[in-house]
Amino acid sequence: MFRRQSRSTIALAALLVAGAAVAGCSRGEAQESTASEQAFSDPVTITNCGRESTFDAPPERIITMNAHVTETLIQMGAGDRIVGRGYDDREDVLPEVAEELEAIPGLAEEYPTWEQIVDLEPDLVVAGMRSAFDEKEGRSRDALEAAGIDTFLFSEYCGDGFPDFSMLETDFSQLGRVLGVEEGAQELTDSIVDRVEAVRATLDEAGVTGTPTFFYDGGEAEPTTIGGVGIGQLIGEYAGADNIFTEGDRPYLATTWEILGERRPEAIVVLDYGATSAEDKIAYLREQPIMSTTPAIRSDRIVVVPLADFFESSRMATSVETIARELYPDAFGR
Repeated sequence: MFRRQSRSTIALAALLVAGAAVAGCSRGEAQESTASEQAFSDPVTITNCGRESTFDAPPERIITMNAHVTETLIQMGAGDRIVGRGYDDREDVLPEVAEELEAIPGLAEEYPTWEQIVDLEPDLVVAGMRSAFDEKEGRSRDALEAAGIDTFLFSEYCGDGFPDFSMLETDFSQLGRVLGVEEGAQELTDSIVDRVEAVRATLDEAGVTGTPTFFYDGGEAEPTTIGGVGIGQLIGEYAGADNIFTEGDRPYLATTWEILGERRPEAIVVLDYGATSAEDKIAYLREQPIMSTTPAIRSDRIVVVPLADFFESSRMATSVETIARELYPDAFGR
């Protein structure tokens, strides 16, 4: 298991090097002062995706690699310490964090490069997808940690699936402890869980047992859908949208139109993202010879949800609410 070098040791080394330059020394002294003022009474040790890290003080310079991670840290109360963010071209930002998010420097349309990351001298890089720490791109967790930069990956992409909300609760609790925003992290966690449980309670009260649902990610020759181990599966369970492809050990999988025809979905959730619009995806499904015969298409029972709402964040609750309200309007008094 990976054991991080003490943050105080790394900070001391950085200050000694920085002392060679006046500007660097001034900045280093300021960072040392801030860290000293906020130092934990006892070091905080966490294990994230099998990696152990120890923090002597809350990180002061954070880079967020994915948009939903940026939103999450702002919601927790740590947005003022984010010095750069990936995926800066996102337009559908949560309204409650939009102003603070726009004030954070955007580094790239997707992921920043290794050089961009190290130039900002972060003490923590937080990512929401495994691709953010791509070894081939030179920004693996090993490489960053060897350079004295701590890392954190949302557990959705640790490889163990996302069976329930305990994984989110653990991630957010750990981030709250490490960042020194435990109250904000707990409030955010409670809000997400309360929202999805309220939806499920409403459906249960209305006697909803679920609707066989095809989650259409994309693809024409070979359709892609969600599997049974990811966030999509959990969202479907709370929203009363019973995923018809629960097999496999991956959050997304490829299937065939023939199998889809056999499973006769009664509803479709279209994931909206990328170059192909949701409207074009729906038009294709209506014209596809096999899909056009399914109950979902015949009854026009189709829900559109942004792919951005299928990640480990408060957006999960939004997707549960959207799908449930669209599939079961009577249960919500519509």
